Amino acid sequence: MKYLPAVDCDLDTIVTKVVPAPEVDYETLKRASIERRYAEFQSEFEGRSEILLLHSMLVTMLRRNDPPPEALKLFLRLWTEKGDVLAHELSLRWKVSAATTFGDCGETLEQRAVGMGLSILFDSIKLHESERRLSGQRSELPFPTVARKERYAIAFDMKPYSVERGDMDRNMLARLSLMARQDEAIYPLAYSMLSEIMTDQRTVFARLQKLRVAEWIEKA
Repeated sequence: MKYLPAVDCDLDTIVTKVVPAPEVDYETLKRASIERRYAEFQSEFEGRSEILLLHSMLVTMLRRNDPPPEALKLFLRLWTEKGDVLAHELSLRWKVSAATTFGDCGETLEQRAVGMGLSILFDSIKLHESERRLSGQRSELPFPTVARKERYAIAFDMKPYSVERGDMDRNMLARLSLMARQDEAIYPLAYSMLSEIMTDQRTVFARLQKLRVAEWIEKA
């Protein structure tokens, strides 16, 4: 296919190649066409490794109704052999897209389960943090706590999570990590994405940790 190399191509050569500027203005091409997507990705990754361009094309093709048969083989080969490079160079947006692709198209149970788990986890974080952002509270700061009698019920009348004693947040990440270790293709991606959660101070996971060590938290 025009936009994909052979499945057995030399990935080392592709890593060292630099993406050139697009030959055409993608705005002049048919929207949603593969030609336009290729030109858009050329513009996005211009001057960077060609493996990033190839990866973006594979993700795009695999999300279509009739992806070429070699696309999945090449996608899995990229992550198996060059996963560390991709995990280091891709933006979080593309990592989430890769996880979603594993969830939809993965060949193993681990690839599908971990891919879907990571995709839903990061989409949930995005939803939660976007709604929270409307409050004007800085993302790294927990909300002030109030006495238990002043707290409202949570959705579906579920029992609230115990911030002080609970381990659900840690278990969520641990389950994904343990399963990812069983598959060499998705492990570099999972390790990178879970590391983002462990280090970024602007998520609910980080705020829970801060609440646990705060002297003013009410025992719950």
